[in-house]
Amino acid sequence: MAKQELLDKIIGDAEARARNILSEAQVKAESLLSAAEDERNALLQSARDMAAAARPEVIKRRKSMAELEGRKLVLQAKQEVIAETYREALTRIKESKQYPALLVKMILSAADKGDQVIFAASDAKKINPAAIVAEANAQSSLALVLSEEKGAFDGGIVLRGKDCDKNLTLEVELAALRSEEDVCSKVLFG
Repeated sequence: MAKQELLDKIIGDAEARARNILSEAQVKAESLLSAAEDERNALLQSARDMAAAARPEVIKRRKSMAELEGRKLVLQAKQEVIAETYREALTRIKESKQYPALLVKMILSAADKGDQVIFAASDAKKINPAAIVAEANAQSSLALVLSEEKGAFDGGIVLRGKDCDKNLTLEVELAALRSEEDVCSKVLFG
């Protein structure tokens, strides 16, 4: 029996030692969990503090972006109004009784001897291109020729010369006027 007692003692010591190790491991695990929980809470609080500190800057940035977007929308609306005003001006110029006289002046301002005069296809029924070229020739010694070609522009003329062409379309003239000094925007928006 001495062997049995020795075995029982070894088993008892081993079980006691296992309980000791398990108890120490549980204490250590609880300690690590507690430390991890404390660290998590500290990180969470730090993140909350950083978010609270950044909030005024984020609000300021978003407000600034919203104001910028608002100004962009107002500018876009103004540009649309100005574009519509120029489209209306082009229509009124073409419908004006002085339109043929304007075309003669445009021709005389830029034509060279022997240039061909190209009129807009859209003007064919509203004006008499042959009469306008005849009037320009009567007021000068340019010997201008009426071109059979019709232009795909809204109004005005194109002078086709030996060396170069001159674009005197209403779109180009109004765009030049608009880019020089936009009187329209000053009138519409002060």
